[in-house]
Amino acid sequence: MSAEILEDLHNVGKSYEEDFKSLSQKICMMFATEGVYRKPYLDGLPYFSVLSDKEKSSVVDHLRFYCELCESQISEGFKLRDNLSFTWRAFKKLDLVPRGDIFSHMTDEDLIEIYSCENKQLYRNFKFFEFCSYTLEELHSLEWWTLYDRDSEITMKIFDAGARVAAGEITESYVPDIQPHRLKEVKSAECSIFMQQVKLMSPLKRNKKVEAILVVESATPVIN
Repeated sequence: MSAEILEDLHNVGKSYEEDFKSLSQKICMMFATEGVYRKPYLDGLPYFSVLSDKEKSSVVDHLRFYCELCESQISEGFKLRDNLSFTWRAFKKLDLVPRGDIFSHMTDEDLIEIYSCENKQLYRNFKFFEFCSYTLEELHSLEWWTLYDRDSEITMKIFDAGARVAAGEITESYVPDIQPHRLKEVKSAECSIFMQQVKLMSPLKRNKKVEAILVVESATPVIN
C-alpha cells in the first residue's frame, strides 16, 4: 500500500475523531443550558478510537442527527426537556410514524427511547441524560446492553417484548409484563444506580412497516 493511500486513511480516521469531538461538545453545551452537565468524551477517546472506520462513521452520523435535532428544537423556541415536542421532532427526522395514542402515555418526567428493529438505539430524550452519567463517547461506542447490570430474567423479558413488537406480533401500544427493577451502570465513573419501570412499548412505522420500537420508562435514583 502506497504512502499516499496510508496518509489518506489516516486523515479519514482523524476527521472522524475531530467530528466526534466537535459534535459531542456541541450537544453537551446545549445540555448545559438546561442544567444537565455531561462530559462529552474521555481523554484520548479510548472507546471511539478503537472502532472501525465504518463504526466511527455510523457514530458520527448519529451524533450529527442528535445535534441537529437539539439545534432545531432550541431554534424554534422549545426546551429540550419538552418531551412531546422533542420526541415528535425525532419521529419526523427519523421518518417514523407513531401510534395515534402515544402522546397520551407520555409525560415530561418519562425517559423516552427509540430502537431500531435490529436493537440499535436511535434516540434518547433529554430526561435520559438527567439519570445517565456516561459520557457520549461511552454511550455511542459501546453496545447499550453492556453498559448496565440488571437481573438477567428482566433483560430477556425486555428483549422478548421488543422482538414481539418488531415482528408485528404486537400492533398496539402496550404495557409489557416487566416489573420495576434495579439498574446499575457498570462502566461509568459514577456507577449510578436507579429503579426503572418499563411503562410502555409501541411500534413505529415507515411506509406502513414496523421499523422501530418506542419505549417509555420511568426511573428513580437510588442513593448508594
